[in-house]
Amino acid sequence: MISANGIAPPALAFRDLSVTYCGNSSETLALDSFSAEIFPGKIFALVGESGSGKSSAGFAAGGLLPASNTRITGEISIENSPISASDASALQKKCGRQIGFVFQEPSTALHPAIRIQTQVAESIHSSLSHSQKRDRVAELLRSVQLTPDARLLKAYPHHLSGGMQQRVVIAMAMANQPSVLIADEPTTALDPTIRKEILELIRSLAVQHRSGVLLITHDFGIVSHFADEVAVLLRGKVVESGSTQEILSSPSHPYTQTLIASARGTANISHP
Repeated sequence: MISANGIAPPALAFRDLSVTYCGNSSETLALDSFSAEIFPGKIFALVGESGSGKSSAGFAAGGLLPASNTRITGEISIENSPISASDASALQKKCGRQIGFVFQEPSTALHPAIRIQTQVAESIHSSLSHSQKRDRVAELLRSVQLTPDARLLKAYPHHLSGGMQQRVVIAMAMANQPSVLIADEPTTALDPTIRKEILELIRSLAVQHRSGVLLITHDFGIVSHFADEVAVLLRGKVVESGSTQEILSSPSHPYTQTLIASARGTANISHP
């Protein structure tokens, strides 16, 4: 849907999202009044060190935060439909349909005792005949550059490399053509060559299907090559945000400057 001014609404938007983890005798504010918009076909990177709160935003969007010890306030909008961030049930209904997830460890996202063909087929929520579903599974695997032959279809996850496992996870995440793809450190466990291939695949699928991507990462090298926009989180608070080119060219916050310098020090980042 395009608005009157010719601009598509955000695929995913956060409005003043706050997440507090409550312990027996203490509370930790993981995310403090976080707001952001992720547009169709674009990659929005949420970057920060471990514990900065970036994964809390992704889990909140899917209603996946633990209810027993978490206090959540704010609003999450999916395809221009606002939902209270505390309404985990309503958000969970979006998972697998309007929201697809790609997690850091593909081996934990795949059931070790179920064949690849079955797992991909079970991720398809539309009503299809057996032959239609079989064809759709093959189509999804080809879309992530895997050959849907008998060897792959009958394989178990442990038969596949980490890169192949992550491609299967991406195929499952895209099975229902979601408007939002949340990728939480999707390449940390992979070697550099495969990491680049997976990120290029995510970007290609986002453009092809007009899916907005929330890319959660600690690595400004990844941000520099694959993100359109970026927000920098420090102890749950956004300290800087804007287009990737702008942030790389003129980072204003010392923490952002440190992250960029660290990435450049490992030859992981492009100089603007």
